[in-house]
Amino acid sequence: MPTERNLPTDHPSVHRSPGPRRSPAALRSGRRRDTEGSIALALAANVVVAGAKLTVGLAIGSAAMLAEAIHSAADSINEVLLGISVYHGRRPADSRHPLGYAGARFVWAFLAAIFSFVVGGCLSVALAVYELMHGSPVDSFTAAWIVLGVALVADGASLGRSLFLARREAALWGLGVASFLRSTSEPSIRAIVVEDAAAIVGVLIASGGLLLHQLAGLESADGIAALLIGLLLAVTAAGLARPLVDLLIGRSVGSERLERIRRIVAASPGVERIVMLYATYEGPQEVFVTAKVRPAAQRSTSELANDMDEIDRSLRRELPEVAEVFIDVTADTAMLSDRARAPRGAVLPHEPPANR
Repeated sequence: MPTERNLPTDHPSVHRSPGPRRSPAALRSGRRRDTEGSIALALAANVVVAGAKLTVGLAIGSAAMLAEAIHSAADSINEVLLGISVYHGRRPADSRHPLGYAGARFVWAFLAAIFSFVVGGCLSVALAVYELMHGSPVDSFTAAWIVLGVALVADGASLGRSLFLARREAALWGLGVASFLRSTSEPSIRAIVVEDAAAIVGVLIASGGLLLHQLAGLESADGIAALLIGLLLAVTAAGLARPLVDLLIGRSVGSERLERIRRIVAASPGVERIVMLYATYEGPQEVFVTAKVRPAAQRSTSELANDMDEIDRSLRRELPEVAEVFIDVTADTAMLSDRARAPRGAVLPHEPPANR
């Protein structure tokens, strides 16, 4: 007889959990659905361009064009995986995943980056090495220039849309585009902008290799261009994967945002002392705040309840990425007991910075 563990999450026997609240930032992003539009545009451009590059590359024997076809094909698969991540991230919470599936977007985006590194980067490098060892001259250049020109226009249009989206999101957070792309927990926007920019760089590298081959007669330039395109793919994929690793293992908000949260909690009349405070990403633009506080003396139970509710409201109002707030009101006896047993001068991991 099947148990709940073996049932699919959409089976009627698996009860739905109301799940955590969504952050204002995530709700705003979900209403606009701009991410899906950018993914769709980038996918359409890459599919068309990949087919054209592959056809011409095989026809004229250009390793650089074939490497660019691999590049565009890898980007197309990445966009499919990013689209899957958006779909899975919106699944409702259930009894097995009571906090929802928002974190699945980090997983799928990480898989997309690994795919690009292994398949796109490594395959392009292998092709380049083969070309440099056993290559032959390119037969014709006209078709290659036409395809590269079309690819440059298509990739430029896709980059323009993704940069517009990134610029608008960055303005909402009071950041420049570069700072926003480095710090954002939204993997799709960063991936599309970086991949579109890398696609344009790849077209320029392929153009440089073909130009040197055509004008200077350097047959090795085609293979070298393919090698550089493979390395570009690998470096791009590694750069996209690195912040996702932090998010997958529970990245904290930045120090300035964390200090802002600390000030809001400490300002409450119901809080005498903050024992612990964490604010980590559980999904794109979804932060869970967890705190352990010692209550202020002389506050009644109802007053403390109102104080905690006001902290919740203040955090979600002042920091739009905050989704849920969990506050444990404690007498702090557990920490005092740990301190009594600890050697003199030892620092306990859960003590706040003021005690360290």
